[in-house]
Amino acid sequence: MCGVLAIASDQPLTIDDRSLSRALERLASRGPDAQGRWTNKAGTVTLAHTRLAIVDLSAAGAQPMHDPRRGLTLVYNGEIYNAPDLRRRLEREGERFEGSSDTEVLLKALGAWGIERTLDALRGMFAFVLWNERERTLDAAVDHAGMKPLAWSFIGGVLRLASDCDALRAVLPERPSPDPHSLCLLLTTGSIPWPRTVWEGVCKLGPGQRLCWSPGREPKVEHWWSPPTEIDRSIEDADAWFESEWPGVLAEHTLGDVPIGLFLSGGIDSACVAAGLAEAGHRLTCLTLALDGKDDESAAAAETARALGLSHEVVPFAAPDVDAVLARASEAYDEPQAFGAILTATAIARAARERGKVFIVGDGGDEAFAGYRWHEYEFGPGPSPREVAIHGQRVASPDASGIARECALVAFAFTSPAIGYMQAVFPRFHPAEAATIFEPTGVSFTVREYAAQANGAYTPELPRPRRWQRHDILNFCASSILPKIDRASMGVGLELRAPFLDRRILDRALALPLGPDESDYGCPPVVSKGVLRRWIRPRLGDAILSRPKQGFSLRLGDRDIWRKRLGMVEESPLGRSGVLHDRWRNFVAPDAPFAESRAQAMCFLAAWSHGRL
Repeated sequence: MCGVLAIASDQPLTIDDRSLSRALERLASRGPDAQGRWTNKAGTVTLAHTRLAIVDLSAAGAQPMHDPRRGLTLVYNGEIYNAPDLRRRLEREGERFEGSSDTEVLLKALGAWGIERTLDALRGMFAFVLWNERERTLDAAVDHAGMKPLAWSFIGGVLRLASDCDALRAVLPERPSPDPHSLCLLLTTGSIPWPRTVWEGVCKLGPGQRLCWSPGREPKVEHWWSPPTEIDRSIEDADAWFESEWPGVLAEHTLGDVPIGLFLSGGIDSACVAAGLAEAGHRLTCLTLALDGKDDESAAAAETARALGLSHEVVPFAAPDVDAVLARASEAYDEPQAFGAILTATAIARAARERGKVFIVGDGGDEAFAGYRWHEYEFGPGPSPREVAIHGQRVASPDASGIARECALVAFAFTSPAIGYMQAVFPRFHPAEAATIFEPTGVSFTVREYAAQANGAYTPELPRPRRWQRHDILNFCASSILPKIDRASMGVGLELRAPFLDRRILDRALALPLGPDESDYGCPPVVSKGVLRRWIRPRLGDAILSRPKQGFSLRLGDRDIWRKRLGMVEESPLGRSGVLHDRWRNFVAPDAPFAESRAQAMCFLAAWSHGRL
């Protein structure tokens, strides 16, 4: 894992060295092992990189990396898991290599095959920027799921790209303002979905997107991959497919020249990873964090490790000081989120980094194999548009009652299937409430705009739960889960690998015909992750199947912990910036629906604003 930065123009650049240094300082945690920068002879392109050395620890893996024969220069963040196979193919075609890094494989592939063929061949997580000096073109892309981030801005004919918004802001000509529309999306969806960012004039690439640019032209963004939109009827036996595919995917996720560990919980997903690796003879050390109270899964994880013959370390982990972990999370996250899981991820990453540099995780199992509770739902028609509009008008007022706010959310959830899905994922603020909270900005944020976000990924021709799995990959996973994993881990120089999100898994899992334990209409009830359950049962027995699903948010004890901290909002740069309605507290009153979660969202945004607004 690494940090990348690129600046390109059709005219020679005048780059303030202090600004560039600040950007690289922001990216240093992503790549603490080395830094590099390069500017072409014309002075029109600068590429910079911070390195977390995982594959080929020598200088042969340093970046920016050049192919002088073709006039190519590359900066890249991620891991190409099938790099050894691609290297063999390239060698058969006459390519020669100086080192053993996956960066060099990517560079040679891009030069020999072009960007379209290379992207189709890659299996991994990545974000890269490639400059072609001969053709004077810049290509950038992120992986199919958007596991690795890339933000960009095009102002005054200058294209700037970076691994996070904070690094990008450091090299912008002027300090950007927060985007009021994005702030409303934060309160109503829990995160800021691509292509938007929290800043006006700054965008980010979404899952499976690429950007192309040449001097004198506007950047062009297009999809090179999208999740399946129809069922693959050629898959006659889902269990046989997974049995065949899973070992190879896992084997490639062990690529590296440093020790690799495994995050092991008491659940099915990480157990499938552990069992698959153990069967292949990979004896990785399992790490489990022992939490206080009923949420502790360390005993169940130890039982799984013993059954598989894997070494296992339990790390005692008391609930951290809330203010301290919130401050660390706010520093690590370049964009705000409203999900409590960011605190857990931040704290766990810090503890794990003391014990290793790379860990394999079970994240993505719920998305790939329908493990979330909302995958079971079907959201039917509800109130008329007129009724929904009336509810919205009522709750836009700071004087609305808690009951009125709850009724408005319920009515809103039944507006359409896609809106119902998004409300099941994050039911907090009604769009009309968010618009009033940020009313001083002059924002116009309506039900129609929220619906556009919800309906953009809706695929009614797919059966439930496949349509919601596809929606997850493009929305909840891309905008919340993956940024959570990336920012928490990269904030401490830790690489996390998620084999369930491998393209070979998603291409098939999201298109599987409905299994015997699934239904398009909830009768019989959906059994989550049936393929994984059937795969793990003969390996670990029935006990693991009956364990309750655990969330990923720390239980902080005090049920009013965020309400008691609402004073931090007024005292923060957010509160002093003038973007909040002077009666914003009415929207997080104790009688409001999800009152404590609403308070949490405001506290998270306020903490994030320090040093940024």
